Amino acid sequence: MGKSLIKKILFLVTVGLTSLVASEEFGFVGIGIGYQQIDPGIFETNHTTFGIRAGRQSLNWRAVFGLNYEKDLHTVFVEADYIFLDEMFGTPKLRPYLGLNFNYIDYDNFYDYSRDINIDEQGYSMGINIGLIIYAGDRVDIDIGYHYNSVLGIEPVDYLQALTLGIHYFY
Repeated sequence: MGKSLIKKILFLVTVGLTSLVASEEFGFVGIGIGYQQIDPGIFETNHTTFGIRAGRQSLNWRAVFGLNYEKDLHTVFVEADYIFLDEMFGTPKLRPYLGLNFNYIDYDNFYDYSRDINIDEQGYSMGINIGLIIYAGDRVDIDIGYHYNSVLGIEPVDYLQALTLGIHYFY
């Protein structure tokens, strides 16, 4: 897949996911921080990323679009999450979610020890995410999530995992 085709697909998925969020919708913007571990085991790098996030949320669904940045790792991501188990917790202030995500990855200054060369690579990843939304007020929530993704197009990286913390403001 070419880079421009991936960017077009990412844009269309973003528009589609955002329009899927039906019924009473609430838009939000926010910031996030993440700790990403790339392919632990044979090849491992760790990155702390900072980013911006925007999206729409209804009673049971959420779509998030965001950009994450770190000196060597840049990602554009789209998430679609299903918010569930409201009845179990008895309060809308604590809401778990499960979802899918798609990421475009630009991995700069990647040192491949097996070939003894420095590489700049682009690729993408797809995976699952699970987390918890905590409502800190009428217009603010805190999102704590775990993401596991299969990476395609960046050799020798097979997968990445991340812990994320986001703070969103509803407008």
